Parts: sequence; C-alpha cells; structure tokens
Amino acid sequence: MTALVGVVISLAATKIGQRNFNQLQYESQSYQNLHKKYALIGASLGFLVGAGQECIRELKTARDKEIEQ
Repeated sequence: MTALVGVVISLAATKIGQRNFNQLQYESQSYQNLHKKYALIGASLGFLVGAGQECIRELKTARDKEIEQ
C-alpha cells in the first residue's frame, strides 16, 4: 500500500515540475522518461517504508509476547 502511495506522490511530482500540466515536455533526451523513473523510485521508497513499518510492528508483537511470559 505504501508503494502505491509512493508511486502516486512521485507521479504528482513529475506533473508539478512541468510548465504545461497537460503535456510532458523535457528539454534533453536524458529526461524523456523521467516520469517512469520517478514512479519506480517512489514505489521502491514506499515499499521500503512499508516493509520497515511491518518489521517494527512484528518486533513489537514479539517483544510483548516475551514480556507476558
């Protein structure tokens, strides 16, 4: 879920960075597929954040079980 949020935020960032919101226009060839790269970066960061949150949640649950015993 956090990966999906990361993709949405990164795609919004590529749209905001454009002069004309209706058409993607980049000056050089290296920036032609920037929106795809941003989507991958956003998804990766979102996945890492989500995985980190779940690891912390699992560790907290395991710690609570150890304390009860």
